[in-house]
Amino acid sequence: LAMQVAQSILRANLFEQTERMATTDGLTGLLNHRTFQARFDEALALAARYEKRVSFILTDIDHFKSVNDTYGHPVGDLVLKGVARILKRTARDTDVVARYGGEEFCIIMPETDAAGAKVIAERIRNEVQAAVFDTEQGPLKVTMSLGISTYPDVSREKQALIDKADQCLYFAKHNGRNRSV
Repeated sequence: LAMQVAQSILRANLFEQTERMATTDGLTGLLNHRTFQARFDEALALAARYEKRVSFILTDIDHFKSVNDTYGHPVGDLVLKGVARILKRTARDTDVVARYGGEEFCIIMPETDAAGAKVIAERIRNEVQAAVFDTEQGPLKVTMSLGISTYPDVSREKQALIDKADQCLYFAKHNGRNRSV
């Protein structure tokens, strides 16, 4: 009986571990891109059904390539993990935080208008700017640019919302970086 219980517990733990590996990014522990896409679909469907807003933030660590080139990829990974922790800690409990790809992260913010999203984006930007990453070559600081779009103000289509946030992100990057647009 004890062996059967132990095997059942082991199977349940393995299932949970497999589920976590399938939905999260291995480096940062945030949701992965595929899971982000599904959660964004869900958030937009709820917003459409109940006539609510959803804001979307796309972020990028400024000059991240130079971090990897100067300090090495292990330090780049340290920065990615640190930024992921800041995003998770700074976002609200109802927000969905995911790794979008590379040094890009995204946040889905249910029932949030553009002004509310800008407040959260600025809070995140300030937290990232204040963070200090300890490296063998000394302390390292990074900044972040953020692009924001809001359903249904910008569009009712997911890809158009992503594209608009991406355009805003690149506007921020081409106009001085370390800003929310």
